[in-house]
Amino acid sequence: MLAIEILSIIELVFFFPALLAAILVVYKHGTGKRLGWRFLVMICLFRVIGGICAIVWAHTSSNGALIAYEVMNSFGLSAIIYTALGLLHRVEDGMGGRGVSFKVFRVLALPGLAGLILSIVGATNVLGNSSNSSSFSSGMAELKAAVILFLTVYVADVVITAHAFFNITYVQDGEHRLLYAVTVTLPFMAVRIAYSLLCVFLNKHNIFSTWNTSALPILVHGLMGVTMEAIVVVIFLFVGFMTASISRVPGLAPPTTDGKLHGKAERKVRPPLYDLGARSV
Repeated sequence: MLAIEILSIIELVFFFPALLAAILVVYKHGTGKRLGWRFLVMICLFRVIGGICAIVWAHTSSNGALIAYEVMNSFGLSAIIYTALGLLHRVEDGMGGRGVSFKVFRVLALPGLAGLILSIVGATNVLGNSSNSSSFSSGMAELKAAVILFLTVYVADVVITAHAFFNITYVQDGEHRLLYAVTVTLPFMAVRIAYSLLCVFLNKHNIFSTWNTSALPILVHGLMGVTMEAIVVVIFLFVGFMTASISRVPGLAPPTTDGKLHGKAERKVRPPLYDLGARSV
């Protein structure tokens, strides 16, 4: 059995039950806008599809399965950083005038969309036309650009997390754990992004590669890629089950912390403004 098959089976064994758990989390919190929980389903779904594609590729050497597998890796990276962004959006929105504007989150949806498009085009050029040196070069450039765009969103996650901590007294009751969960996952996301950067920039495909079937690159992929995503999923699933669902309605009283009103007492809580999931992944 190839190393890629072993890794894929491990992915399926973990991410398929996680997919079911993520669906339960979405059911608990609802499918309303800006909640971020739907990205949990996407992470698990992308990994399940990727695992299936890898097994098909190992048995058939199909370029289509290989391209799909590579695309799912990029989609998984995008989904974990946008899960964090979606949860931060919920936290910041509850802070009223102290929170980051929803327009910032709207803008941050665009790099993810562009990154996904570049990932698809890049993977197709690199793996679908590997004998064509110009296609390979352009494909690698597109993959590099995609990872840089994902890195941009990750940096935004870090900055917004720091902003929330600087204004933590304005965070609503029950949502501190969301902020803590995002904070805990950031180092694991950093390793995952570092792995993608090494794959496209270092040019050492005998170590850092998602399409090399040798044991060493598969092991590195499993540790720096799949394992990091699995840890992030576990943390977000846990906080998803532990956090109460919310329903934001225009005209409700402003958020409180320890029973104290924050912001102007007459402020109305904004209704859901933007569906982050509609623009990315």
